[in-house]
Amino acid sequence: MTGSVPTPEPRSGENNLPAAESVLPLAPSDVVGCRHKAVLRRMEKPPGVTRMRTAEDLAGTIEQLSHRINAWARKQTILQQLPQRPRRGDRVRPTRVDIAPGPNAVEDTLDAMAAGARLIIGAQLEEGPLSAEVDILLRRDMGHGADPTLAYAPLVISGHSVVKRVKNTQTADCRVIDIPALGLSRGADVPLRHRAVAGEAQCLAMAHTILHAWGFASGDVGLIGRAGTSPERCYIFPGDALIPGLLTALAEPVPAAPSRVKQCGVCEFHNHCRAQLLERQDVSLMLPGDRNRDAREAGYNTLPELAEAGWGEVSALASAWMNGEIARRRPLKRWITDTELWGGHAFAMPRQGQEPMAEQLRDVIDIDVDMEAHPNRGTFLWGTFDGTQYVAFGDFSRGGDEGQHVAEFWAWLRARRAAAERDDKRLRVWVYAAQGENHWLRYYAREYGGRTYLLSDATSVTMPDLAEVNAFIASEEWCDLYRIVKNAVAGTGSLGLKTVAPLAGFEFSQEGVDGKAAVELFEQAVGPAQGAAQAARRTLERYNADDCVANAHVRSWLRAGAPGIRAL
Repeated sequence: MTGSVPTPEPRSGENNLPAAESVLPLAPSDVVGCRHKAVLRRMEKPPGVTRMRTAEDLAGTIEQLSHRINAWARKQTILQQLPQRPRRGDRVRPTRVDIAPGPNAVEDTLDAMAAGARLIIGAQLEEGPLSAEVDILLRRDMGHGADPTLAYAPLVISGHSVVKRVKNTQTADCRVIDIPALGLSRGADVPLRHRAVAGEAQCLAMAHTILHAWGFASGDVGLIGRAGTSPERCYIFPGDALIPGLLTALAEPVPAAPSRVKQCGVCEFHNHCRAQLLERQDVSLMLPGDRNRDAREAGYNTLPELAEAGWGEVSALASAWMNGEIARRRPLKRWITDTELWGGHAFAMPRQGQEPMAEQLRDVIDIDVDMEAHPNRGTFLWGTFDGTQYVAFGDFSRGGDEGQHVAEFWAWLRARRAAAERDDKRLRVWVYAAQGENHWLRYYAREYGGRTYLLSDATSVTMPDLAEVNAFIASEEWCDLYRIVKNAVAGTGSLGLKTVAPLAGFEFSQEGVDGKAAVELFEQAVGPAQGAAQAARRTLERYNADDCVANAHVRSWLRAGAPGIRAL
């Protein structure tokens, strides 16, 4: 490492990429998700919109703008917490440089590094074919000015949970720094391991690579975000851990033609590419992303080819997709005898015209549960439906109730279990895809297990401990309807509740509301505008109630043999 910052010069011939002055350098977004968009962006005349924009296009644009606004707000919140003066005992003073976007951003970043700034905001890095913009460039050494030990770590501000607990401390790789101490502290070891989404990982990997080429990499990278529902902090970990993922991404071939991936809906080239995909009936319309790899490697690039391939269920679903079908029913013998569907009773074939298992189901009490959560706050609504009444347990307070609503839900559930036992009934509590509910029940039990909450009516509820929650999740009383749906139905696309419930004859009352919209509605529900807050809360409760009742409809539909869709 040298004491002066070298100015990066464009190089040609690396990784078979053209010289940096001839094309746009490779950015993190070019190696995540769709690779074809990198080709379109570098065309002499990039394609524009070729048809009228639809409501779906507008929804995608709104989602994109909402994501950018939320990311900007999150970044401003973090930047306002950065240190402005040294604390007592600090060896260095916090110095900050904000880089303005524009053609001189790379040079301005280099100048800030040469001056030894401890925090460089919006740093733009570029070397050869690689380019990356990071939220913060953090000086990690404790020198002053252009010290020979000058070393920087790139940081990205994340909207996701950025670390996970580890059982074996040997697999932990993080040091934690409070945001007001960034640039002033080396951080403290914590028993956590980093968890980065693809875009953030590639951004940090590219920035780390560029800093290494310049000779000023500290060896660290960092994510600023939350661990569970705790406040945002900075988690530092070794940058080399991200390099294999970057190399794998760079080794992926760049497709000359479009292929559908998850991110297509919010891409500026969506209309341009979808027209081509529909024209040739591309296999990715039904099998997006890596799901079409086997078909392409076998030479089946279109849905008509796949339909004629003789690949059993996959070929049948290709025909179904072309016919506009959402799903087809798998053979009844494969799933109708699943005892979980029948409250633990063994299935008995009904007589002609007889309702299946009507006698056996008389001793079964079905309760449907749906949970809503905010990624930074935790759960805010647990809804239940027992076939006649919707009961919800919510937390719409500004600061959070530290799990009280979860303890109330648990107390209600325990009372229903006790009543079922008294009446010699079998209680079955149903969720749709249980991973979320399982995660949050365990989280609250881990954080607040054994805590007692005094309610407004002078009664109290107690949070269960982790052992009690785990025992319930493992019991036959906790049922995942999605598992049965996957066995019973083969979909040409998603088998989410919003897709399957209409097949069962259920109509949702809250159009356009999904998990992402629910998060935004919750932020309105706890916001300062009282009218908007009340409206958002009512919408959330109706949305949650819909999901609970939809779950009940799907279960009844399955018990009836999933009528109304064609068999495979």
